[in-house]
Amino acid sequence: MSDKALILAGEFEAASDEMWRGLVEKALGGRDFDRVMTSSTYDEIGIKGLYTQTDTAAAPRPALKNGEWGMVVPHWNPDVAATNAAIIEDLERGATGIALRLQAGRFPGIPAEKCVDALEGVYLNMASFTLIPGEEYAKGADTMLALLEGRSYGKADVQGSLGVDPLGTLAQTGRLIEGAEAALEKAAAIANRVKEGRWNIRTFTADSGPYHMAGATEAQELGLLIATGVSYLRVLVDAGMHLSDAARQISFSMAADADVSLTIAKFRAARLMWASVLAECGVSEAAPMALSAVSSLRMVSVKDPWVNILRSTAACFGAGVGGADTICVLPHDSMLGMSSAFARRIARNVQIILQEESGLSRVSDPAAGSYAFESITLDLSDKAWKYFQKIESNGGVLAGLRTGAIQADMQDAWNMRRMNIAKRKDAVTGVSEFPDIDEKPISNVGEMPSEPADIAEAGEEVAAVAFHRLAEDFEKLRYYSDACLEEAGKRPSVYLANIGTAADYTARSTFAKNFFEAGGIKAVVGVGGDATAVADGFKASGAKLVVLCSSDDKYAQRAEALVRSLSEAGGYVYLAGRPANADELKDAGVKDFIFMGCDVLEVLAQAHVVAGEKA
Repeated sequence: MSDKALILAGEFEAASDEMWRGLVEKALGGRDFDRVMTSSTYDEIGIKGLYTQTDTAAAPRPALKNGEWGMVVPHWNPDVAATNAAIIEDLERGATGIALRLQAGRFPGIPAEKCVDALEGVYLNMASFTLIPGEEYAKGADTMLALLEGRSYGKADVQGSLGVDPLGTLAQTGRLIEGAEAALEKAAAIANRVKEGRWNIRTFTADSGPYHMAGATEAQELGLLIATGVSYLRVLVDAGMHLSDAARQISFSMAADADVSLTIAKFRAARLMWASVLAECGVSEAAPMALSAVSSLRMVSVKDPWVNILRSTAACFGAGVGGADTICVLPHDSMLGMSSAFARRIARNVQIILQEESGLSRVSDPAAGSYAFESITLDLSDKAWKYFQKIESNGGVLAGLRTGAIQADMQDAWNMRRMNIAKRKDAVTGVSEFPDIDEKPISNVGEMPSEPADIAEAGEEVAAVAFHRLAEDFEKLRYYSDACLEEAGKRPSVYLANIGTAADYTARSTFAKNFFEAGGIKAVVGVGGDATAVADGFKASGAKLVVLCSSDDKYAQRAEALVRSLSEAGGYVYLAGRPANADELKDAGVKDFIFMGCDVLEVLAQAHVVAGEKA
């Protein structure tokens, strides 16, 4: 064996950023480098095509944690016997924790007084618990603490959160049973009871989920998360609790969505920001952040719900790599009713596979050292800190909810998202892109529980933040199409007037089919051919809508005459693309052009109006 060192790097010229950029610009052929190679988030954070060590030289690291996370499953079925059986099944098959949503206000769930029955046979010294009590936080805490005190567990062996979140509840529901100040004082009293009882559980949960559902940007979510945590710190300190003890009474929860990079950065940034808050407050001893993740309901679709499994897998991966202590993956049929046993099993297995088969639990802070993740984390935490300071300078979260300033910020953020969804810049797979208009509905989902009949009178009310899903606008059009199918036996339809050969029209014909079927308008695909064949195909289709599909060359040669012919035959004519002779084609009778970047929702809504008009 030779003693001579083999240095492969010495055989190659050292690469530099300038060399890489020069090669990329050459490949781009004159297109703008920054426009092609850099994208921007809703917080105007630039995501670059390449990150290097210079991007992260001064980046602070969030507090490290073991790579393993708790696998939590959600339960909210008012049928307590069914809930109990489902909880035991989940825990026997891999879950390590449970989340119980209580019946509160207009939200159905498990009645607080029946938690004892729901948890019969569940060893809470072996499985963690999280309450989602809404405005019934006091009743939920009393019930849970009484249950724990009656079971003779070692207090250090019980892990969980009572989920007390008056500010989050006020934001989500627009109401509290008592005034906010009274609610916060009552919550602080519960926290003191927990502390004095020496339970290893947390009382408060600062949850940014309601703001996420309202359309918040990642920086807004983080700013509101930390501002809520600071509000609870103040309440606890005012109630006589030492600051370090107060920090241990607060847990945090955020939504994780299918944008893996931003989810990783968001969870890492949360730890950085909370550590900064505690450092500024003078908390020197360790008070680790208890950070939970819940897969986003905003990203969930009702149509083609199987895609939700992929979305949840990406979200779980991002939250796990980002450092969540526990992760709750919602079943893919969550928006359809009470989840089936199959859907719950898939949700469990997503976590088991990622953690045990993929080995993510074996690595602490997997994103550490990645130039991209370190840089994005730092940029996001800077943006979020500025938003946190804005909230604080305006009086805090409660003041922001009372004045409507926070609701207005959420609406502005949603409006940006909605426009990009409408233009399909933000794609919703299975809904706005690649729709299956003839999909078979899932049949084994339980009926959605009705809202509680008796709702306590509110002691405080504000405007609730909105509840949005990315797919909602496209799905409204699909629901209308479903109603047409049920009432008339057929959906609205559009004829794809393919001009020329398959080589001429296939690309735009496929685009047009996906375009219209995303709105529930069934595409009748023409076979191409000459003008006579196209016109005859349209008449035979029975459609009112028709879209020309071909190459720009064919449009220049044949489209104008064909448009006139189709218009005379009663067709409402669209054209796929933006050809050079667009003005002449509009004069000939083209009503609208469909292309990448157009407002798809606006076009589809008008198409439904035209398709529904009686002759």
